Amino acid sequence: MKANVIHGDFNPCGGAERVSLVTMQALLEIGIDFDVTTLKTPNISKLENSYGKSLVSVMKSTNKINVINIMEELQQRRQQHHKEYDYDITINTNGDAAPYYHSSFSKDNSITYCHFPSTKFHIEFENIDYLKTDLGMTESSNGFLDNMDYQNINNSKDLKTKVLVRRKNECFEIINYGYWNLMRNSTVITNSEFSRRAIINALGLDNIYILSPPIDVETFRNCTLMANCDNERNDIILVIARIAPHKKLENAIKLAKVLKDNNIAKGMKIVGNLYHYFLDYYLGLKQMILELGLTDYVTFEVNASLDKLLSIIQKSRIYFHPMVGEHFGMTVVEAMAAGLIPVVPKDSGPAEFVPQEYQFNTIEQAAEIITCIFNHLPNTERIKMRNGINKFSNSHYIDGFKTIFNELLSRRRK
Repeated sequence: MKANVIHGDFNPCGGAERVSLVTMQALLEIGIDFDVTTLKTPNISKLENSYGKSLVSVMKSTNKINVINIMEELQQRRQQHHKEYDYDITINTNGDAAPYYHSSFSKDNSITYCHFPSTKFHIEFENIDYLKTDLGMTESSNGFLDNMDYQNINNSKDLKTKVLVRRKNECFEIINYGYWNLMRNSTVITNSEFSRRAIINALGLDNIYILSPPIDVETFRNCTLMANCDNERNDIILVIARIAPHKKLENAIKLAKVLKDNNIAKGMKIVGNLYHYFLDYYLGLKQMILELGLTDYVTFEVNASLDKLLSIIQKSRIYFHPMVGEHFGMTVVEAMAAGLIPVVPKDSGPAEFVPQEYQFNTIEQAAEIITCIFNHLPNTERIKMRNGINKFSNSHYIDGFKTIFNELLSRRRK
């Protein structure tokens, strides 16, 4: 049996990419050979910097890495040009970022991990940023080009034979074809009850599995236990998130303004990977910090290594999650494993596992919660929370994935 693991882009180094890597580990344990299909060539050194060499080494076990033009592939399917498909089973570890579909897909041979039904809304609103960031397309005066084709334009004298430029509405028609067929013709897994309800409401699907994404619980737990720093933490508030507009990091900066004005904590550290698409957003956040007089309170650590992240965690006491509507929040669990107190939005996936007293509706409420933690919460509370998150471990995810995988195989045998 041979599998195809599809993931749109590994290089943002976010939670979805970690899900994909651990899913490959699960396939190895099952004894399944697999290829990887992606839209952009993985930057292995960047992945190792973010996740460590041990986890990323699973990429060496793949037979080959296919880099595809998803628009061309989907258009061929749409026009009934059915190229042979050489895989017995397909696992798409982020279906909303790469809605790849083949006519052979069914609920018995295709698994899609849908973190959130975002693509439905990208299609409805014809979100150009989705074409650029998730699908790697480049805007031209006449339409959109794949990045690979964009290079051909610069090097080619015969543009008509080298590249096909599609208009925006045609792009979204093709994506709509791929996305709806993928979701209807695969076994769907998601990360939380929050996301499951969103998928049902958006797509009308049923029989959706909930499998929490994998967290390297032991690494984050051990980073504080080995340092013996429960009584030595600095009064730092930590934020971990990719530096991208949908992560709403401006909420963290607004919180920092309230806390600094009230002389709470020594500062805020924002740790996150920055992809080139979002440089303007990052510069805007830096300007916001300057205008609010927070340059001595809020600092960024961009594209930090795993070791650097663990070092920063050791010096922090509270974790703040700025994104309302977060689907799951893998960084929340990582922070909890390290003994930090999480403060999260009520309207989000993390509200399913973070105690209610640490959930907020407004920035002002978040500031009140953080003030109370600094003034009244003993170290033992951090220890109790750290010991309650084993259910999010890598091994728990791998066991859950194996169970779903075996159910799928048993249906095929009937």
